[in-house]
Amino acid sequence: MSQTKIVLVEDHTMVRQLFAHLIVDELGLKLAADCMTVAEGSAALLKEKPDLAIVDWMLPDGRGFDLVRACGPKLNRTRWLFISSNEQGHLVREAVSLGVHGFVMKRANLAILRTAITKILAGEKYYCPDSSRLLVEKMVDEGRAVGVSLSAREREVLRGFASGQNPKALADRIGVSAKTIQNHLSMLKEKLGLSEPAELVHYAIKHGYIEAP
Repeated sequence: MSQTKIVLVEDHTMVRQLFAHLIVDELGLKLAADCMTVAEGSAALLKEKPDLAIVDWMLPDGRGFDLVRACGPKLNRTRWLFISSNEQGHLVREAVSLGVHGFVMKRANLAILRTAITKILAGEKYYCPDSSRLLVEKMVDEGRAVGVSLSAREREVLRGFASGQNPKALADRIGVSAKTIQNHLSMLKEKLGLSEPAELVHYAIKHGYIEAP
C-alpha cells in the first residue's frame, strides 16, 4: 500500500498535521497533497487522481461536498472519506446520496479514522458509529414527515421561505407580522421533525413545493 495516494483537504492546521502523521508514519501511505480549501483541493485531486480523498465537510471557501460534485465524475478510482465536527443527520444523509464511501466525526478517536481509511481502501464503506446513528435518526424523521398534511398557510410559508424570502418580506406579502411567520416556521420544523432552517428548504425541494436551484 506504500504507493497508495491520499489527498487530504482540511483547513485546521493541527488536525491536518495529526492526520498526515497517521497517513504517512502509521499507515505508510503516500500523502500526495495537503490542502486547506475547496479550490486547492480541486486542483490537487484532478492532478493527483488519488486512491482516497479525505475531506472536511466545511472549508473556508465552500463545502467539501462541492468537491465530490465537481471532481467525482472525473475520478472514477477515487474513494471518498468525509470528516466533520458538525453532527447533523442531514449532512450524513447528503454524503450517502453523493456516494461518499465513509464518514467520521472529528470527536471520534484516531483508531476509528485508521479503521475507516483501511476499510475504504479495501473497497468497503465505513460510517463511524456516531454518523451511522445520525443517519438512522434522520431517516426516521424523514419517514415521519412522509404524508404529513400541511395547511394552505403552512404551504405558502414553506414555499416563500424555501424560495429565499426573508421572514419580514414574506410577512408583508402575506399580510401578517414577522413574528407570525417565525411561529409558522418553528411549527413547520416541529411538525416535520426537522431541526435546521436549511432542512426546510431541502424538504420543500424534495416534496415538490419549489424547484431545485
